[in-house]
Amino acid sequence: MPRKPPERSYAPEETRRLLLEAALDLFSEKGFSRASMQEVVERAGLTKGAFYHHFATKDDVLHIIHDEFIDRALESQERALAASDSPTAQLARMAYDTTLICIEYQKHVMIFFRELHVLAGDVRTAILEKRRRSTALFEDTVQRGIDSGEFDEDLDSTVAALGLIGMWVWSYQWYSPDGSRTPGEIARQFAAMTLHSVGAKQPASAVL
Repeated sequence: MPRKPPERSYAPEETRRLLLEAALDLFSEKGFSRASMQEVVERAGLTKGAFYHHFATKDDVLHIIHDEFIDRALESQERALAASDSPTAQLARMAYDTTLICIEYQKHVMIFFRELHVLAGDVRTAILEKRRRSTALFEDTVQRGIDSGEFDEDLDSTVAALGLIGMWVWSYQWYSPDGSRTPGEIARQFAAMTLHSVGAKQPASAVL
């Protein structure tokens, strides 16, 4: 159902938010290629003029949707690294926070994986670089845990990091707000499973 438009002269941020929310809903429902700009502005209760005031193209909107999720994930990783010197505590916090973010940004993550192939050029390069940076932070944390003796010495840090990321991120596929567990409960269990899988000497309950 189209939304009532805001007072655009006085609420440019609200206008932008409505357009992004409408695009997020339509891209997740129909796919990026099948959702038209006209449908986006109608869903937002706005006009194409308002759209072009805030965004250059539909690709621009997709890039922003990708960045909203990736930037939030990177910020949480940096906070985890700054909060402790222990790879065990860092990895537990990363597991917890990443799972929560993937649930909170469920539509973003769905679009992130489903629609990346439609982007090209500098936009695609920028997105892939952020993905590599995020993965490298996880991998480095696992490797430091191995080197310090906190994690199993026979782990391959790359394989471990990719496996853990897959577990945390895949929650976007199956999480339902009607399920029996809250996002926090799921995130806490994933943190415990994460530390167990790398052979950490401390349980997640001791560091979260």
